[in-house]
Amino acid sequence: MKTANECRSLPDIREGIDAIDHHLVTLLAQRLEYVLAAAQFKPTIESIPAPERVERMLTARVQWAKEQELDPQFVTGLFQLIIPWYIKTQTAHWQDTRT
Repeated sequence: MKTANECRSLPDIREGIDAIDHHLVTLLAQRLEYVLAAAQFKPTIESIPAPERVERMLTARVQWAKEQELDPQFVTGLFQLIIPWYIKTQTAHWQDTRT
């Protein structure tokens, strides 16, 4: 894959964006593997949301966004969209593995 500066055409740019998006989807799937594995360590269904952990996560991701010169509000919003889905999926997995 070419770097953004190496691209000489719109198709080059689109190829790079598609490759990055594919990688993002792969990373989201890998993240899910960890989320589901974490379910085995959760003693109760009520322990799954872990709001204190979510707050620490968001704080760290804001810092990471700043380090990468990204808009922290965008990154926070992104994680506020994905975290509830992972919690919901982990909750369903927790229930499925305990019945």
